[in-house]
Amino acid sequence: MEREKLSNALIIWIIVVLLVFVCSGSAVSKEETVYKIGEIIVSAAKVKTSIEKTPTNIDVITREDIDKMPYVTNINELLRQVPGLYVPQYQSGVANDGVYSARGSEPSTQSLRFLVNGIEFNKGNGYTVPTRIPINDIERIEIIKTASAEYGDQAIGGLINVVTRISPKALEAKVGLSYGSFDYTNYVGVINGSNDHLEYFVDFSLSQSDGYQDYVYYDPANVYTRLAYDFNDTTQLEFHGSHMDSKGAWPKKLTQAQFDEDPSQNPGQSNAFENDYNLAALVLKKQFGDDELQIKLTGKDEWVTMNFGADFEFDEWEIFPAITYSLKHKMADMSNMILFGGEFRKHEIRTEMYTVLSGVRQTKIKDTLREDTSFAAYVIDELSVTDALTISFGARFDSYEQDQTGRVNSANTVSQSNEAISPKLGATYTFNKALNIFAGFNSGFKSPARVPGASYSSDLDPEEVNSYEAGFRGSPTPWLNYSAALFLSQYKNKWVKSGSNATDPYINSGETEAKGIELSLNLSSDSGLYSSVCYTYQESKYKDFTQGGVNYDDNWLANIPEQLIGLTAGYNHPVFGQITLMADYVGDRYFNQDNTLQGNDYWVFGANYKKTFKQWNPAVTFFIDAKNLADEEAVVYGSGSQGSESLAPIYGRCIIAGVELLF
Repeated sequence: MEREKLSNALIIWIIVVLLVFVCSGSAVSKEETVYKIGEIIVSAAKVKTSIEKTPTNIDVITREDIDKMPYVTNINELLRQVPGLYVPQYQSGVANDGVYSARGSEPSTQSLRFLVNGIEFNKGNGYTVPTRIPINDIERIEIIKTASAEYGDQAIGGLINVVTRISPKALEAKVGLSYGSFDYTNYVGVINGSNDHLEYFVDFSLSQSDGYQDYVYYDPANVYTRLAYDFNDTTQLEFHGSHMDSKGAWPKKLTQAQFDEDPSQNPGQSNAFENDYNLAALVLKKQFGDDELQIKLTGKDEWVTMNFGADFEFDEWEIFPAITYSLKHKMADMSNMILFGGEFRKHEIRTEMYTVLSGVRQTKIKDTLREDTSFAAYVIDELSVTDALTISFGARFDSYEQDQTGRVNSANTVSQSNEAISPKLGATYTFNKALNIFAGFNSGFKSPARVPGASYSSDLDPEEVNSYEAGFRGSPTPWLNYSAALFLSQYKNKWVKSGSNATDPYINSGETEAKGIELSLNLSSDSGLYSSVCYTYQESKYKDFTQGGVNYDDNWLANIPEQLIGLTAGYNHPVFGQITLMADYVGDRYFNQDNTLQGNDYWVFGANYKKTFKQWNPAVTFFIDAKNLADEEAVVYGSGSQGSESLAPIYGRCIIAGVELLF
């Protein structure tokens, strides 16, 4: 039945895609609507280069792509149809927690580097909070799904760089209001502008929502600003600031019996939490001819309190200076670009835990102060041997040291240090606009400093990965582009959670391996029709892991789907507006490392309509969006064993409508 459901949906969508394909071919004008691989300059790898010179299957979501997408409430909804990237929907019950799995890696909140305009937005301990990311005026999103030597331990599962738009006008503004299911309300505002010397950008959002499950809510407020001042043609100073605070309550997980009875129920008391995050960064950019010096200083101050039976409180800060110098020069007739970089990071996190009686804190049962200091140096070289052939290589050295002091229990006083060298090598070759081939090797490691304060273990060794990939991409016609890649990632000392409780420590699971294929096809035309298909097949298994006398070799890692499919089709009419249909497929996966608890595959369908009245002053956009149209009941994330399951349901049908004013 599941295979039949998958086949029927694919047949319907193939028909839609073929219609777009036929109509696109007959309606293309001289103005090209789909980017070619060499047209977009990306900066996620710390150097500005074109896609065709990047030896990995980098994905770029452009502003035009975002305009075709349904309404989104956070950054994760823009990432769900990226091949090779799995972004579970609200696996904790609310949008506060970002979990990502790139190319079969274990779904985690702390294995992927998130950047906004090149500034790190992960918490000091690596945690990702999606609602911190500004989404209301994005120019593009750059996604790398393999380990990145340029970014070190937090980027073992890749990185995402969100680039906000720079308005060419002196002043632009946008305000918006949306309302929908689960008492969702969202207010947004954007101010954006530039002149000969100054660029400024402010993105503000305030939202309130109940969750899909009973007695759940999430109320985040977020503001991000970027200011840039050009002293002259060669010197620029940037300021980046971010503040977010939120309150909410996580639901309890469900057993299978409870899910079958009513997936929206919330048995027991919700788990309340409160966050306060602050970030400030200064960036000095100085050009010396074609060369560029960048000096960054980033500071973070973060506080979290939450209740999981006991009360937890985390207070952390981080200071992070970094310097890079990119040198462009000729080697014989070859163009060469070398990036030199150095980083220093000082991070401190205090973790407290209290017993609770009738909602009141009682005895302090844990109080630890963990301090970690790290240093890194790296060099990356991009050598253009010919106009067609580019070779990239480099390496990064990381050294860290951390000390934890147990203030209640001296057994929690531990020290740890380690070092690592992470090399990389890759090449690309462009035959023509229709075909660019690439291959690459990347490596990385993740230090135990990137572990939640409640789950730290002094026995945890750094996680290491060697990643290999090869593929091809191109734009055969003005209205079509595609990409395809094979990947293999081999992990050593892979981190896995030893249990489902917040205080269960992470442990090393020996060796694991993830391999698979990712494909994408995008079509668009000046007739207004557009469509896209992305597909991922991945196998992620233990290769050398024994725990408690049980051998798990060849077992699948938990919560990683075997297949992912993303489908989009739409039509934009200058008079009647734009309609978009989307479908996401999540394949079978296991919810535990014993592979005794299996999750069924499922489809989620959505639709969106919007109409912009550009001739009005101010311009006005109306939209209505429907998510999970079929009201599918499915489990997005799970753990436990048969009879004692711990399951998180996907959200049911959700309708959101709103209006935006563009000044």
